[in-house]
Amino acid sequence: MLTADRALQLLLVFDEGNQEYRVGELAAKLGLHQSTVSRLTATLAKRGFLERALESGGLRLGPEVGRLGLLALGGHHNLAALAQRPMKRLVDRAGETVTLAVLDGEGVVAIAQVAGRYIIGQKDWVGLRMHPHCAVTGKVLLAFTESKIDGLSLEAFTERTITDADEFRSELERVRRAGWASVVGEYEAGLNGVAAPVFDAAGCCRAAVSLSGPEYRVREELLPELVALCKATAAEIGALLGRIHHAA
Repeated sequence: MLTADRALQLLLVFDEGNQEYRVGELAAKLGLHQSTVSRLTATLAKRGFLERALESGGLRLGPEVGRLGLLALGGHHNLAALAQRPMKRLVDRAGETVTLAVLDGEGVVAIAQVAGRYIIGQKDWVGLRMHPHCAVTGKVLLAFTESKIDGLSLEAFTERTITDADEFRSELERVRRAGWASVVGEYEAGLNGVAAPVFDAAGCCRAAVSLSGPEYRVREELLPELVALCKATAAEIGALLGRIHHAA
């Protein structure tokens, strides 16, 4: 039997009623020597397809299975669908427009949005490709992924846009330390916002959630309060991604 086939059969042993096994149990299920299963599980765990439960020491499906399952279910489209309810709750609490964005090459693209309750400040950003250095979601995504900023165009959109590479690196380091990003008139004069990262079950940043509006409503002194709401929503979306991982 091919090693790949054995590995796939091993993964297929897991189901909703049996989400955790020990190596000996897997060997019995598959009719293989325990040493063979031990090598298979070690390789699968190294690649993220299995993980060891800290509480029991048993093996369960890992985050890589969840990632592939998410892709099979529609990738970004499914992520956008998952995020709708948490985003709507954030709008209900804060009143401003909420956007979910992902990196796309050297740009950042909004994949979902829930409009705020106000007429002024509403704009449909879905599908719009933005420059990451001055978009609040772009700052988060660059800070919490392995994206390189060398060669990134730091074009000035307003007088407050960061255009110096060293200053921008410092800004990304600040975002990493704080766990959130803000923009105050950097993409468009009079437009302020905050954003937080959405992490999946493996701790990878999959998206960024932002809350934005005109500066007379989204005032600088209100940003810490809005950030707390935004981070809570990002965590809620991340937890939903975790459910996909456990159900995959």
